[in-house]
Amino acid sequence: MNAMRAVCPIRPASPLCGECHDLGWLFIDGRGVKKCACRARAILERIPPEYEGLRLEEVTPDLKRHPRQASVWETVRNNPDGCYLICGKSGVGKSAILYALYRRAVLLCRPAVAISLAKLVEDYRRAELARYENECAPALSPVTLETRSERWFVGLDDFYIRRPTRFAGEMIFWLLDTVYSYRHQLVVTSQLDKDRLEQHWAEAGEGYGRAIMRRVQEIEGAVYLAMF
Repeated sequence: MNAMRAVCPIRPASPLCGECHDLGWLFIDGRGVKKCACRARAILERIPPEYEGLRLEEVTPDLKRHPRQASVWETVRNNPDGCYLICGKSGVGKSAILYALYRRAVLLCRPAVAISLAKLVEDYRRAELARYENECAPALSPVTLETRSERWFVGLDDFYIRRPTRFAGEMIFWLLDTVYSYRHQLVVTSQLDKDRLEQHWAEAGEGYGRAIMRRVQEIEGAVYLAMF
């Protein structure tokens, strides 16, 4: 398989940033450099419009969507750096929690990616078939996460694909094993509960279901939140 490198999640703000002139860094006399706020603004523009205004500390639970929303939001607010597997029916607020945590990570200048699993697997397929190494670089590569210098936020929305192939199982296991081993922050959402997720990923090949879900559930500080 071609080596894969993650696309840099930073894009220059538009129009031209008057502070850093699109360099992404501010030079501090005698103290080196610091990240410019335009970097975070550019990343936040990628949040889907449905979730772009969510702020973790300001969200009001919608009990009409699910009666457990209040307790779930309280759990997340009390430990916003924790890892979560959030499962429940469509429309109960799972993705809202993921993107609120993603927004917080970005504003703290942490490296962060939030992406649907189907989109990520498609990225991996395109990278596998690409003729050149950087022709179709995925949004998130396991190799990028092999670092202790910064704690990444990894948000995987809708942790399900229609037909979990061996290739998909191999890539997702590699990704999650790296997140687990380097103790990054992992937030996963799914309409399937944890047991059905294990059955689902077992379709990718012998051993994948248990191995993948062990990484999700046993990563340091992981909490299972169910809203069915």
